[in-house]
Amino acid sequence: MGVNRLGSQILLLTTLLVCAVSMTVLITVWISTATYTQRQVSQDINRAVKVFNQLLNERQNQLIASAEVLTSDFGFKQAVASNDRGTIESVLENHGARIDADLMLLIGLDGEMKAAYGESGITPGTYFEPRQMLEDALTNGGAASFVVNNKQLYQIILLPVRAPVPVALTGIGFRLDLDLAQQLLQLSSLNVSFVDMSAGHRNVLVSTLNESVRDEALMASDAVDMTFRLPFLKHQSFTSKHQPITSYEGHRIEAVLTVNLERAYEDFDRLRDTIFVITLSTLILAIFGSAFLSRNLAGPLADLERVARDIARGDYHNLPTINSRTREIKALFRAFVSMRNDIKQREQRISYQATHDHLTGLFNRTSLMEQVNANIRSGHASFVIASININGFRNVNDTFGPQVGDRCLCAVGERLTQLVADNPLTARSGADEFFLVLPVPPGASPFVLGPQILEQLCVPLEFENLRVSLSFSVGISSYPNDGDTAEKLVRRAGIALDKARSSRKELCYYQEGEEEAHLDRLALLDDLKMALKNDDGQLCMYYQPKQNLKTGQIDKCEALIRWIHPTRRFVSPELFVGLAEQSGLIDQLTDWVITSVIQQSAQWRQKGIHIQIAINISAQDLEREELLTNVCRQLEKYALTPDCLSFELTERDMMSDADKAVLLMERFTRHGFHLSVDDYGIGHSSLSKLKQMPVRELKIDKSFVLQLEQSESDQIIVQSTIDLGHSFQLKVIAEGVETETALTLLKHMGCDYIQGYHLARPMPPEDFQLWLDQQVSLSESRPTA
Repeated sequence: MGVNRLGSQILLLTTLLVCAVSMTVLITVWISTATYTQRQVSQDINRAVKVFNQLLNERQNQLIASAEVLTSDFGFKQAVASNDRGTIESVLENHGARIDADLMLLIGLDGEMKAAYGESGITPGTYFEPRQMLEDALTNGGAASFVVNNKQLYQIILLPVRAPVPVALTGIGFRLDLDLAQQLLQLSSLNVSFVDMSAGHRNVLVSTLNESVRDEALMASDAVDMTFRLPFLKHQSFTSKHQPITSYEGHRIEAVLTVNLERAYEDFDRLRDTIFVITLSTLILAIFGSAFLSRNLAGPLADLERVARDIARGDYHNLPTINSRTREIKALFRAFVSMRNDIKQREQRISYQATHDHLTGLFNRTSLMEQVNANIRSGHASFVIASININGFRNVNDTFGPQVGDRCLCAVGERLTQLVADNPLTARSGADEFFLVLPVPPGASPFVLGPQILEQLCVPLEFENLRVSLSFSVGISSYPNDGDTAEKLVRRAGIALDKARSSRKELCYYQEGEEEAHLDRLALLDDLKMALKNDDGQLCMYYQPKQNLKTGQIDKCEALIRWIHPTRRFVSPELFVGLAEQSGLIDQLTDWVITSVIQQSAQWRQKGIHIQIAINISAQDLEREELLTNVCRQLEKYALTPDCLSFELTERDMMSDADKAVLLMERFTRHGFHLSVDDYGIGHSSLSKLKQMPVRELKIDKSFVLQLEQSESDQIIVQSTIDLGHSFQLKVIAEGVETETALTLLKHMGCDYIQGYHLARPMPPEDFQLWLDQQVSLSESRPTA
């Protein structure tokens, strides 16, 4: 039976509950017992250490007193002075017997044994160790320590024999033997061992521990093991406190105080075993109870499991009858039936939403691609894909509201569907973009279908009392001429649509090679992005002078961007600026131009060249609040004033939303910048709008100036424009001046400034500066009237 079955889970839950309660009790008892035991053991060890230290101190005081009596005894001093070993040994033996000493020594100042008494194995002529103890005794007037000799541990006192200066050293020692260890065991209830740790080996000198457990006890740490004590498993039996006594010349003497933990945990182990028996009995009862419960629940639930699997496979028909007297099981079955119906409806709705536009009910782009590829695989005859865009649809939403806009979209979808009698294939891929797949009639040309689409779409829409006229741009690609996959056909229809929108045409067909040109423009756009990012000299600024016809001075110029591509060489500004506007890169391009021009203006000002530089910006640039902030920051950085720059906006950009343009331009004029109307005469500006514009200059489009000497109509237009500008207190600039005759006519007409090839072509900054110097030289060389 798997652990994921209900019966198994009931059994597992019951078992876990019983075990959890039992473990909680066990852990609680264990923590309390372990904490108490650890505290009690620590107290016993600390008490034993105090007793041990007290006993050793008493023995040391006894040794010191005995040694002082001996060293002050006149007879002993005489014996030492006589240097008679027999006499000295007799004195040592008598004195040692009186104080019950285990060891009596007379040591020369050089450490040589003169005489010895006791069962120590020390013979005269050998040298006393440790040497440091001798030096301490001579230096400090005495020394006490523990010394291992002949595998026996002695507590020894050394005192100098003075006559009156030190002539020898006497030593008195007591052996730390098993009797002393037994005495400590009786006083502290702790086993005592004296251990010599020499050369990395443990030598047990004296121990009250049984040899069978001695090694385990001596290796035990002084921490009480807090891990749980399970039966039949080995656990910590001893804890030992290692009390250092002394160390010298490779010897480290320790007293090891050992506690037997088995006795401390005896009551806990008995209680633990009782809890285990109770737990085992409870588990047996739980197994029988859970088996009975699972048999009454698991059967009906297994039937419901099969029902759920059928629903998961999409089989919503085979629902068996559940025979159960349990009310909850019956309610669960009814919930399954309701869930089946809801899932079925939701699947249908999700499937529809995944393939259709929720507003119009048309296919979405992904579904359209699948349908077109299916048609191609099935060997359909020729057909066209039309990519359709509603021109200015945003204005419809802004003017009539989004509800009317949605109704327009639905109506357009219905009209597209009506173009195909059977199985219409139409799709909406964006807010105002549609696709239509139309079969090409046998023997007909794909080019006849475009006008039919426009004819169907361009009929005004009527909603109650509202009449809405929409205009469309349509791009068409055909199968198999323009591609053999849906992806290629849709992409090329989009390219044709882009061509229609950019050329302001209603209908364009994909032409061979346009995709390559489109990809080339995309590659060029990527190169432009890298040129702006790297600023590696590909982009540069040229300057074309403007001459003041009243003074003859060159006090203005226009900044014109140039791009020298590494492989394409010169790239027309009309091409890459247009691409930048379409792709949203115009903001970065304008910022780069402004930075370059301001830097150049600062350099010229340092050289004494004061000339106002005109920069072309678009309506899109004008709407950016950060543009004005950037310009002001750059001017402040180079300590320039706003009058060093002017900005030119085309008449078309200004008139697309004149009221908004006025508000945006006033932001610039409030900061002291001059604004000019560029390409004046080719837009649709009105005098009422023009007089509201906060501009200072009108720039006549070069199309009226290039043929000025031959065209009387151009002369009339230019003269009227100059008069109009002056009536509004505006300066007038004529661009495209290429002949002396045109210059003479413009002077006669009262034009304020000229710009064109007759004066100078656009030049790099260095050439422009040289040209200015030449103009100054020519002006100075002319004779004055």
